[in-house]
Amino acid sequence: MTERWVRTVEDARRFVHDVELCLIFQAERSGIPSLWDVVDAPDKRPGEHGFGERAGLVWRLKNELPMSYPDEVFYGKLAGGRAMLCTLERLAALYRRQHRPPDELSRDAQRLLALIRGRPIANHDLKLDSGFHTPEMRTRFDRALQELQIGFLIARVDVDPDTWFLFEAVYPSIALKPAPAGRSR
Repeated sequence: MTERWVRTVEDARRFVHDVELCLIFQAERSGIPSLWDVVDAPDKRPGEHGFGERAGLVWRLKNELPMSYPDEVFYGKLAGGRAMLCTLERLAALYRRQHRPPDELSRDAQRLLALIRGRPIANHDLKLDSGFHTPEMRTRFDRALQELQIGFLIARVDVDPDTWFLFEAVYPSIALKPAPAGRSR
């Protein structure tokens, strides 16, 4: 069993730097450490409503960490859609492996990307402007947004409310840097 010791944003920062990449919540058999495993807060008790203290702290740290340390910690998605935090050094390697050109995207993802190219946009406005605001369109919106995150075409910036930017606008030194010689994406 992993020791639970993370209580603050600074603790979470140290953890991410130590492991370089972690999932937000536990993933059995993934072999990737998770923030969930090291957060020191009580689990939800039987019959308790809501997420519980531990899940709440994990969620808060997942949001606060990249906002408090934007030049050190990135929040995004791994291939397969798992939410993760990583150092910017690790992000460069992930970008080279996961980045996809826009013409390889689904039509729904291209639709969202066209709006984000026009301006940074809050999640709610992106749903409205793309026409994915109805309950029956939620799955399509979520899938397209995830596709853009996994392909490192967009990045979430924690302004109030969460806002989507082009990845290359937030991380130009990673997105515009050529891959090392002799290596392909």
